[in-house]
Amino acid sequence: MSRLASIVVPCHDNLLYTALCLQSIERHTPWPHEVIVVANGCTDGTAEWSEGRGARVVRSPVNLGFAGGANLGLAAARGDVVVVLNNDALATPGWLGGLLGALDRDPAAGIAGPRSNWVSDDQIIAPVPYAEAPSEALDRFAADRAREHAGQAREVARLSGLCMAIRRALMEAIGGFDPRFEVGNLEDDDLCLRARLAGFRLLVADDAFVHHFGHKTFDIVPEDYDELLQENTMRYRMKWDLPLDRDPRGLLPGRPFDPARDRVPLPGR
Repeated sequence: MSRLASIVVPCHDNLLYTALCLQSIERHTPWPHEVIVVANGCTDGTAEWSEGRGARVVRSPVNLGFAGGANLGLAAARGDVVVVLNNDALATPGWLGGLLGALDRDPAAGIAGPRSNWVSDDQIIAPVPYAEAPSEALDRFAADRAREHAGQAREVARLSGLCMAIRRALMEAIGGFDPRFEVGNLEDDDLCLRARLAGFRLLVADDAFVHHFGHKTFDIVPEDYDELLQENTMRYRMKWDLPLDRDPRGLLPGRPFDPARDRVPLPGR
């Protein structure tokens, strides 16, 4: 586990949460890593503050949405594994070790994700036994989980973009997030679907926990979250020709991965 991990944190303002996120990475990430902050149309000093904490900063003068911003960070990453982490999330004891360990144990795995308090489907833990974050109670809970569930991981059909540890081989095969999903929603499902079609497995690392404050970027953008979700769900259905009468997330289309059609090149690649 001596290889380099690149931790990409896309940000659109919300400096307070970004600061908490970067501070948590500093406290709880003893493994070799670099931090790349994507200042995605930021106007609140995020870029300057992050540089002062030793992060590499990639700037976009406008908000490219989650997919576009994350792709800037993916393109700049030097690590063998790239971890895309929401800026309204907190790293905890054992978090990166759990994610890297899941990938190490399964050569067919392309993406690993953690458990969290605010996330969908197979990754959620609710309720959680801590009342505040950051806090010593949160750190104890995460450390206990890391110890009690050491080495445990499960294959799933989809992972949340809250936190994704992505193997470089997967990025080379399928590219990055699809920017057609605009501000956000379903770009993570699309990446997961392309990964599965290309022959990679998706894993939930039960020994990794990330706290999520939830929807803090959506709270400050003018777009309506529910409308974005509906619009991007329809874009997702149309892209993959999925049925209208079922939740399309986790479904596979009736065709294989086509690199010429489905790979999303990263900026400058």
